[in-house]
Amino acid sequence: MNARDLVSILLTIDGGDRKLRDLVNLHTVDALVCLAAGAGAKEASSLLAFYRETGAGDAISSAASASAVIRFTEWDAIHVPSCATPDAMAVPAALAFAQDCGTYVKAVAAGHSVGVALSEAVGGVSALPETWPGLFAAPAAAAVSVAIALDLSEERVAQALVLAMAGSSGRNGRPSGMPSARWLAIGEATFKGIRAALAAKAGVKGDLDLLSPVWMKGQAAAAGALEEKHVDPMAIACVGVKPFVSARQGMNAIQAFSSLLHKGLDPDAIETVRVFLPPVAVPVVGRPLDTEDRLSTIAHLGLQLGIAAYEPPRLMDVDRSRPFDGNALDLTKRVTVTADDGLPVEGWPARVVVSEKGQTREAVWPQNSDENLHSALDRKLESLPMAVTRPLQRIEAAFAGADLSAVAEARGLMRSLTGFPVSKSEAA
Repeated sequence: MNARDLVSILLTIDGGDRKLRDLVNLHTVDALVCLAAGAGAKEASSLLAFYRETGAGDAISSAASASAVIRFTEWDAIHVPSCATPDAMAVPAALAFAQDCGTYVKAVAAGHSVGVALSEAVGGVSALPETWPGLFAAPAAAAVSVAIALDLSEERVAQALVLAMAGSSGRNGRPSGMPSARWLAIGEATFKGIRAALAAKAGVKGDLDLLSPVWMKGQAAAAGALEEKHVDPMAIACVGVKPFVSARQGMNAIQAFSSLLHKGLDPDAIETVRVFLPPVAVPVVGRPLDTEDRLSTIAHLGLQLGIAAYEPPRLMDVDRSRPFDGNALDLTKRVTVTADDGLPVEGWPARVVVSEKGQTREAVWPQNSDENLHSALDRKLESLPMAVTRPLQRIEAAFAGADLSAVAEARGLMRSLTGFPVSKSEAA
């Protein structure tokens, strides 16, 4: 499949479709929730300052910095099979350039579609840890979103795609320390994608056969050929909102354990917690805990269950800078995580078995496939200060009604949160 073939599928997306608009609305608000929650964190503040100090104070720098912060939160939506997180690229990139609701909806949906397609083709979960699928696909998600937001021709959207992917790699190593190059890499990939779209608009030409089977195979040992089956115009419908700041591999275990707490489980009476996950999900959540390492506190499943038991509001704590409750830390010592070959890989389900005063409680999650994403988003909104929640609710209502002001309001909030005020010329 060459770039023209891929783009021809993306351009069938109908930006006026009500169902698609509702999905894009949800993902736009969710991405902005993540941006608002992350912007105040120390590490994210450093990233934002870097883009303000080194950029030209323009829309590109704002979108790139927003992308880095949204992904930094580990609270942004994810497509589980491919490990794609296209909200972080598609939403800021499209917001920076779209001028109306229909074009914006099409741009965001197309960015999700190409992001998921490339992440799946490069191997998805199987590509880890050698290649980070979400980073690999990030320039493409941004480039396609911007190219469609600018209403470029099919040929130039295809050029934007290959210009973005030329020289691209999902290999980021394992950066340590703060601010982390992990999040900078996402911001820079988005920056590259936006620039690629602008270069295509200016007439720059790339190799439309770049995404060949040989090239794809060179990106990861698990990669295969990019095929039509990977390209779903409605891929955004399969990208799930994350209710907690957590590694997605442990999300279902947190929800299963929380359901037992809601049914009366007494945290102080817990003797052991045994968590069973698909083997592919265990390495990320089962590493030793380092309370000085933010990502470790987000990934470590024992600590997450301790937080759920003793300080549940902190399941939505992006910064993780405050000391954790002593009881929460103590509970981590009684949690074991075991690989269970009997659990399906799809969706990374979890089985949690708790021993409490000699009795056993058990929960499996997910309990059904119809989880209400809007309920999860509402809880995320409620966790933010009212000064941020109100404009987000206005944006949500504006998109729901296809209001002409929706894109401009969302763009204005993104620029405000990233510290790049909209200029008078841009506002006009």
